[in-house]
Amino acid sequence: MPPARWAETHVPVGRARAYGDGRDLTIVTYGNGLRMSLRAAVKLTAEDMGCRVLDLRWLSPLPVDDLMRAAELTGRVLIADETRHSGGVSESVIAALVDNGFRGPIARVTSQDSFVPLGPAADTVLLSESDIERAARKLLRA
Repeated sequence: MPPARWAETHVPVGRARAYGDGRDLTIVTYGNGLRMSLRAAVKLTAEDMGCRVLDLRWLSPLPVDDLMRAAELTGRVLIADETRHSGGVSESVIAALVDNGFRGPIARVTSQDSFVPLGPAADTVLLSESDIERAARKLLRA
């Protein structure tokens, strides 16, 4: 991105960054989950399921104000968490949503509880774009 456009796209330290303007589902993610979530959102939006993606960017402390604003805009939240199901980041995100009064449907898709394998074996337990898309479709049907 050219330096002349930096001011247009700058997000302050400690804040989340939103992508898209869908009104049906907010996908909350970070790190490697961002690109996968963006690709899944493009597919879903092409099928008239309006998605927005919130890149947390900061995990401690969570950008709770940004999280709540994005959640309230759609009323449904899917957390795409590349860490394990047990003890992962998604647990903190769910707690923040509930503690701050969000009452809409919440779901999460995570990597499996396992060691992190190398090479092709990683594809059997780590979060994938198709996992995110499948979980989003399920939540949107609920």
